Amino acid sequence: MADIPAKLVKQLRDITSAGMMDCKKALIETKGNIEAAVEFLRKAGIAKAAKKMDREAKEGRIEATISVNSKKGALLLLAAETDFVAKNETFIEMAKMLSNLAVEKEIDNIENLKAFKINESNIEDEIKHLISKIGENIAPRKLKYYHASDNGLVHAYIHPGNKVAVLIQLESTSSEAVNSSEIKSLAKELAMQIAFSKPMAISHENIPQEIIDKEKEIYHDQAIQQGKPEKAIEKIIEGKLRKFLKQNCLLEQDYIRESDLSCRALIEKVSKDLDTKIEIKRFDRFEVGV
Repeated sequence: MADIPAKLVKQLRDITSAGMMDCKKALIETKGNIEAAVEFLRKAGIAKAAKKMDREAKEGRIEATISVNSKKGALLLLAAETDFVAKNETFIEMAKMLSNLAVEKEIDNIENLKAFKINESNIEDEIKHLISKIGENIAPRKLKYYHASDNGLVHAYIHPGNKVAVLIQLESTSSEAVNSSEIKSLAKELAMQIAFSKPMAISHENIPQEIIDKEKEIYHDQAIQQGKPEKAIEKIIEGKLRKFLKQNCLLEQDYIRESDLSCRALIEKVSKDLDTKIEIKRFDRFEVGV
């Protein structure tokens, strides 16, 4: 497929920030497959922004609700076509209502949320009514609902602007410790860390093996492209993989307020102070347009 449309070349360039000729070559090599071309450029060390591949240019707003006892929490992303509508008061009220409803009725997925009935109509009908009123497509795109144990708590952080938000659940070995100001502060700090640093998982054990294998393959091909000697390639891969895991595993990341302290060390410090064991049960990070 030597005749690659200029529109396709531009699309790949927008995704990767690579040069026009490099993009055209990658598309020729991959027979016009955009995803394969992004990987081709990464392996060649050319692509600079492959993460843009799965992004959708949608607007919207994220709302969070936490129960009074911090045992239940929900994070909801309500999507809209424009930022103008996302700032509309009626739209904001709908997002808050849906988030509150998820916690109150313990709803953990979008389909059940849309099917839930209020008076004579369900949520899906209410949204359709809002669409006809505002004149723009609106849809609940993401929803996460957490319910912690007696020894756990749920916390939410919403970055100013409501475009990025995090829901996190901590568990401890003590029901007394989990109600302390120290552990609540820890939950807040970790949620802000996640919002800022975008970890992929809690620890390296939580990253799927296929992702690790794919990264190794990319590092190997990059080293070959750079003409590195075969005997040095394994160490190069190990070094890059360590860096990848540190960047993408929350426990290994440097704490944003103290770079000489890891998030793992921060948790251990608070655990020691409270004489309990604290662990991150789970987290989710929402971002409008991603």
